[in-house]
Amino acid sequence: MSEQASTFVPVAHADEVEEGRPKAVRIEGRSVALFRHQGTVYATDNQCPHMGYPLTRGRVRNGVLTCDWHGWSYDMRGGGCFTGGCDDLDTYPVEERDGQVFIDVAGANSKRGDAHFLLLKEGLLSGDNWTLSKAIAILLARGVSEDETLHLLMEHMGRFIATERGPDGGRDVALLVNGVKVARLYEPADRLIPLMMASSGAAGRAGDRPQIHPLPQPVNWDKLARWIRVFSADKTWEGIEKCLVTARHLGDCDDRIVPLLYECAVEPYLLGMTETLIHLGYLAELLEEFGWDRSQLLVCNLAAKMLGRNRPAPQEARREAIDLFAEVEPVIAQYTSGSGDFDSDLLATGLVSGDIEETFGAVTRVLEAGADIEQVVSTMVLLAADRMARTPVNMSPGWFDLNHEMILAASVRTARRFAGDQVAARALYHAAWQFFENRWLNITPRPLRAHPVPEEASTGQDEALAEVIEAIETIQIREVGRLVREYLHRGFDGDCLLRELGQTILKDDNGWHLLHGLRTVSEEWSRCAGHPARGQLLVGLARWATDVRRNTGSQSAVQTAQRFARGETAVELYE
Repeated sequence: MSEQASTFVPVAHADEVEEGRPKAVRIEGRSVALFRHQGTVYATDNQCPHMGYPLTRGRVRNGVLTCDWHGWSYDMRGGGCFTGGCDDLDTYPVEERDGQVFIDVAGANSKRGDAHFLLLKEGLLSGDNWTLSKAIAILLARGVSEDETLHLLMEHMGRFIATERGPDGGRDVALLVNGVKVARLYEPADRLIPLMMASSGAAGRAGDRPQIHPLPQPVNWDKLARWIRVFSADKTWEGIEKCLVTARHLGDCDDRIVPLLYECAVEPYLLGMTETLIHLGYLAELLEEFGWDRSQLLVCNLAAKMLGRNRPAPQEARREAIDLFAEVEPVIAQYTSGSGDFDSDLLATGLVSGDIEETFGAVTRVLEAGADIEQVVSTMVLLAADRMARTPVNMSPGWFDLNHEMILAASVRTARRFAGDQVAARALYHAAWQFFENRWLNITPRPLRAHPVPEEASTGQDEALAEVIEAIETIQIREVGRLVREYLHRGFDGDCLLRELGQTILKDDNGWHLLHGLRTVSEEWSRCAGHPARGQLLVGLARWATDVRRNTGSQSAVQTAQRFARGETAVELYE
């Protein structure tokens, strides 16, 4: 036997591979298809690179193998795809000797090993979620560095946002950031859906645009900062982008840019444009992780569009709120987060009073008291969570509005981290405005610090957890809140419940609307440790996840993509 043949292994008797009757064999965990065509035996991966259908069920003509499901066609010898571009087919060298068919498993003409990033790029350009799921599943299965994948997403997203999106591009950034943050909460086997959501946020047509050149000298930071503020007030986003690019070109202004963007985002004239504050926080997080060199196009372009966005003339309530906001500037200017006492229940009552003077007045009082801004934010977050936990579901529960309350309140923490106490103090008024906007919900306020009485456990933790998940899966909206409360009141592990809630949302529901809330609840659960109302975070999330549930979810798509990445065919999904 030749040295070259030493890596060949027998896989079938030659008379088992007949003309027109393909045979599937399993080699090293993969299904391999054997074909005899015009007297010659060919061996290919049995999994169609498109969606995993077994190619032994396809047809062969003139050396071309065609999948019976969607009609993708391949060169049987070289594996080249005539239909789908980068998704070529893996093929194997074959020999017939001594009445047996041998395959060289070490000499596989593998295409997909080099094509996973091409597949991801195809999905990013097309926006097709199946292609993205398949690419992400392969990347996860092969242990490809998350950093490499995220860098590709960032590069594409910058061009996509700059050429195809306006200020609403912040929603795409939210999907990217929160998809990645949620994925990191779980083991690799459970990361597929959130990473697919993250990649879908970056996906879309990515055109070309002229390079934005910096302004000619002489310019300095003070002048640029002044111009950015003016352009933001005047709704001239192109001027903001030009100034940001110039500031980067100066070389010593990088650390000043994000705080300045936040200062603009919390101005009174942006009151009511609450997504700006949230999405700016996501941009700041991306910048923190990837640095300016990879993030400049995205940050400069999208931040400019958000801060310089077109804004309608304010209606009466917002005009009144803007005037009230301007009046408290002296209080904000003197504020430094401290340890001053404040009545959290009084703050909560004021926030949901339905009267803008009382709503803003409640915030002003805690600032005057020098309260710890982190505790103020916790009160706002838990107030929103408590409202989610108690909102009626027989008509319009207002899930999205209540979730927005919670995320916006939590974003004040991000504003403080990147821009300091006074920016965070101004951001509190933007969060307070959202509570006022949601006055139509008319959820009766109640004290947040009412301690629940622990109940004696009649079942074990595993049984109680299974009851909660069963209630979600069977859409028992009226039961799930009670079951979560009982679980927590009995002293069972809330971290375990949160983890299972997240996996249920991600695996058995499309989860798109819940992703941002899931990330916020996961982080606030830790930050609000020790507060008696903390459990309402999980009660509210469970009730929402149950109420928006659909009968058709993404579990089958997840299984298909994961099996595809393992080299299994679609038929094996049902076996």
